[in-house]
Amino acid sequence: MSEEQKPVIKNRKRSAITFLILLAFPIAITYLNNRMSSSRKIASTEQEAQMDTALASADLSGSNPTTFLKAFKYQLLKDAKVTDFSDGKRLHLGHFFMADQDGAKVSVCQRYPYIELTFSADGVAVSGDIPHTVIQGHCSVSPDGLHLDGVKVELPAGYNWVWTGIKLYSRDKSDFLEVNGYEIISVLGSPLNFTE
Repeated sequence: MSEEQKPVIKNRKRSAITFLILLAFPIAITYLNNRMSSSRKIASTEQEAQMDTALASADLSGSNPTTFLKAFKYQLLKDAKVTDFSDGKRLHLGHFFMADQDGAKVSVCQRYPYIELTFSADGVAVSGDIPHTVIQGHCSVSPDGLHLDGVKVELPAGYNWVWTGIKLYSRDKSDFLEVNGYEIISVLGSPLNFTE
């Protein structure tokens, strides 16, 4: 091989190596991107599976009456929480599906569009009676589909208030679901207090 051909061959080798590196770079990026996106899909699928499980546990439409009376209380109360907003406190409850009068699956808010929360003053009696207050609101499902939108809780000042009841009812107030204070405590594990 002559001295003149050596630089030409050397340049061709460099060009070939550079070309192969440049060709391998996008292939490597594509491969890594596919691995990363497939990992994300698995996580999304797990979240969807958890959401499906939560929605399935909220479906009480096939329950017999005795099972339903226990299950709705648990479903309503298990995720009960109080949140503070700029306009005050809100009490959030769990959402569930049930059967309507015809046996069709409906949201609890479709069957019972009104909520009534009862609170009692703790450790106080006025003329022998314990002060009570009732807050009424509309039943509406939150965007996540697992909870009810929070009911605004405005209580008279000066007392330690304990949540002692909930009633979900329709326009015909004789059609309702009710949970008393003892049932609230049995699900939550302790009373839910509000100090105003």
